Amino acid sequence: MEIKKSAGFTLIELMIVVAIIGIIAAIAYPSYQDQVRKAKRSDGHSKIMDAMARQERYFSENNTYTDDMTALGYAADPVDSDEGHYKIDGAACGGGIAQCVKLTATAQPSQAADGDLTLDSTNAKTGNW
Repeated sequence: MEIKKSAGFTLIELMIVVAIIGIIAAIAYPSYQDQVRKAKRSDGHSKIMDAMARQERYFSENNTYTDDMTALGYAADPVDSDEGHYKIDGAACGGGIAQCVKLTATAQPSQAADGDLTLDSTNAKTGNW
């Protein structure tokens, strides 16, 4: 008698492949989310650096810093970052607004796990730079 050879996959083989894909996905997805969070962080970095450059320009013209972001040419106070992942606002630090300004980029819900960024006019930084 002739035995015919099956030309498909068995259920066990299919279950093994699905299990392997599940394990790979469980390892890769958190890493992917971390990379996305880091990429979104650049949105806050760029906007806070732009705001500090405007603060320095304002200081050179007025001999003081400002906590009013609209005085820097922005449409609103606080300022939304370009992609909306952070809100940037200014406040006095240390010796008052005439001496030092501290900008805070507050993480919005999509970026909350990453935390806030701060930068002051002495170039002191906190957060995930």
